[in-house]
Amino acid sequence: MDEKIIEMTSISYKQDASRILEDINLEIKRGEFLGIIGPNGAGKTTLLKIMLGLIKPTSGTIKLFGEDIHHFKDWYKIGYIPQHALNYDANFPVNVFEVVSMGRFSKKGLFKNLGKEDMRVIDDALEIVGMKEYKNRRIGELSGGQQQRVFIARALASQPELLILDEPTVGVDIAGQKEFYDFLEKLNKEKKITLVIVTHDIGNISSRIGRLACINKKMFSGCHPEELFGYAPEGMKFVHHLHGE
Repeated sequence: MDEKIIEMTSISYKQDASRILEDINLEIKRGEFLGIIGPNGAGKTTLLKIMLGLIKPTSGTIKLFGEDIHHFKDWYKIGYIPQHALNYDANFPVNVFEVVSMGRFSKKGLFKNLGKEDMRVIDDALEIVGMKEYKNRRIGELSGGQQQRVFIARALASQPELLILDEPTVGVDIAGQKEFYDFLEKLNKEKKITLVIVTHDIGNISSRIGRLACINKKMFSGCHPEELFGYAPEGMKFVHHLHGE
């Protein structure tokens, strides 16, 4: 039986009088690559924040790695790359190695020194994302795609089993987007990391993910992308229409 990494049951969330999410049921199994799509304001980012324990649902239950979220303590198992991560100024005085090392502290604790094993893990993370040769470069000097690789390395430094990404290619050029999604697919297949990604970029992601969850306050599907739109242009137009594009 496949291990369930995330179990969300009857999740609803209200903010003031506005219902943001309603009766969401979602299971994510170890090794999956799940895509989440929906129009702006559909509650996608809110759903991720509930998964991460950053906000509490109005109703419903959540289990992470088989444990109720209220008792879950192994947060280093989960890496998170939020929206608008690409906000570093070119003159911000921090280099790539320093950014990635921040991810190590989520596992060790803030006030512990980094040892040889930590340095090895950081170097390995940079190697995995192909950014080791840039370790001494200022983060603000990198392209959008390179910065996103660094943020993934930072998440990998905690040696997570689950990686959650919220619209990670915003601000990345078209060539960089394809390269980035190629990398995510490799990370999922070769490193066996479970991936959850919120995206509008259906063209790049549809052939790489295992399942697609369609959300607009409610959950409309958790199926394989081919079941929704296959690879025909008509299907792609249908998805663009859903997104209001």
